[in-house]
Amino acid sequence: MTSRIRTILLAALLGAGTLASAQAGTIEFQGIDFTSSWSGNVLTLEVDAANPTGSWAGASSLGALQLKDLGSFDSVALTAAPGGVSNWTLSSNELNANGCTGGGHAGTSLCYTGAHVALTDDMVFQFSFSGGNVDATSPQLKVTMFGADGDKKVGSLMGEHLVVSAVPEPQTYALMLGGLGLLGFMARRKRA
Repeated sequence: MTSRIRTILLAALLGAGTLASAQAGTIEFQGIDFTSSWSGNVLTLEVDAANPTGSWAGASSLGALQLKDLGSFDSVALTAAPGGVSNWTLSSNELNANGCTGGGHAGTSLCYTGAHVALTDDMVFQFSFSGGNVDATSPQLKVTMFGADGDKKVGSLMGEHLVVSAVPEPQTYALMLGGLGLLGFMARRKRA
């Protein structure tokens, strides 16, 4: 009986560990969800912004985005973004009320600004880093929202830290499935 309990506990721990590592970090701020994950050298940020509330209630577009507290990196590229964002300008300056015009944080911060893009759900941004020692476990995120008139800023810049989870590699899933298969085989063998 103890062997069976041990097998069940091992399977439960294996499953729980895999499920925990598959979760991405999410914060909710004024009706908008920011979900982030880190895999290899790519930081993915999904913004679900169809229904902003609070001081962002009148927001209809996004005009700037900054990530800082990223450790260090030599370069970064925006490899995926909602339509129109691909033409945004990259800066290492601080995002403030006037755009990416604050003090510089070269090699530790990225600030993108440009033509405003409409707020929707499933806005996916992917940033690919190279060189340096990137630490994407808890970057600070700032965004600038704009109202329907297009030029009037709405609400705060935010300034929240994301909790970023690593996305498991395919080998992790293969190892988990192999372990679960082995546990199933052992349990079946014990019954016989």
